Amino acid sequence: MSSHKIQCTVGILTLNSGATIKAALESVTDFAEIIVCDGGSTDETLSLARAYGTRVIFQAQEFKVERNKIADFAGVRNQMLAAASYPWFFYLDSDELMTAALAAEMAALISSEHPSAAFWVPRKYQLRGEVVDCAATYPTKQARFFHRDAVTGFIKTIHERIEVKTGMPLLRLRHFMLVPINADPAFHRRKWRHYIELEAVRRGRISFWEWLLTCAENFKISALYGLRYVRNLFFCRGRRLPWRLEWERHAYHVNICRRFWKLVGK
Repeated sequence: MSSHKIQCTVGILTLNSGATIKAALESVTDFAEIIVCDGGSTDETLSLARAYGTRVIFQAQEFKVERNKIADFAGVRNQMLAAASYPWFFYLDSDELMTAALAAEMAALISSEHPSAAFWVPRKYQLRGEVVDCAATYPTKQARFFHRDAVTGFIKTIHERIEVKTGMPLLRLRHFMLVPINADPAFHRRKWRHYIELEAVRRGRISFWEWLLTCAENFKISALYGLRYVRNLFFCRGRRLPWRLEWERHAYHVNICRRFWKLVGK
């Protein structure tokens, strides 16, 4: 274990992530341990990971479906959590980036022997190398950084999240991580189609009223995003996320409603 590095484990899921994994790994080189949990990559992902001195483990087959796609995201993330050597843990996707300011904030918190807790991590998009200042989905945050004593583990097969133990604090970090975003709307639609199908399998048969409530909830979120988009048109003073990418969020909600209609009464 390296004492001069940030005493924290970083967990990264990969599957043929050769195009993005180098940048992700480069952004977390100050951390003492990096675990790559791979789904069966056939490109240069694993050679790049090992070149950066990461520990490589493999996603259990029980958490995957055809073509090595993940069916249970909580399951594979819990694999990384179980393999971690350090009490503090942060997880990063293979196409995401740590920022220097965020790493320094984490390092200061760990070195101060902060009590066990979990932390919301703010997130900002990066498009073609530039940080996006305004998006309808902002503010966006996820509980990515935590002490293992503060949580029970990851829950939910998709849109997974950490479950914080009763009585443990859930605080917020000041600095943000970066989420590079693909400029091709079709890329996002393919990814979200997979998520929708996994959710449909998980839900199984539903009633008409369950379908109606699901649609209402998704359209409520779309309405909120729509209002924020209009607000940003008038008040955003920085770089805005293009409309073609904003629209994909609305398309996701519409497609959930369409797919779930097929589950009604089955």
